Amino acid sequence: MSLTPKQENFYKKWEIKRANKIKYLLINGLLYWALPFSLFLMMFELYDQQFIFSTSILIKFLSVFVITGVLGILKALLSFNTIDKSYLALKNKEEI
Repeated sequence: MSLTPKQENFYKKWEIKRANKIKYLLINGLLYWALPFSLFLMMFELYDQQFIFSTSILIKFLSVFVITGVLGILKALLSFNTIDKSYLALKNKEEI
């Protein structure tokens, strides 16, 4: 059975991305999720303190970044597994 152009495009792109799972997890978990979320929370903290930067804010930022980083990596792992299931289903469909 042949794939649609959209499925072929997905298949080709994901085949490249799935080759490096650690890179996918770090980029999607830390860079795209944890860092923006941590910066957003830090802006609220700075706004409450009238934009006076201190070491306590840095410590809070790092702790929030670590916590959201772990959660972001877990989120990226779930995303990776879900997308990979779709990829494997297409791969099996292509072989049949």
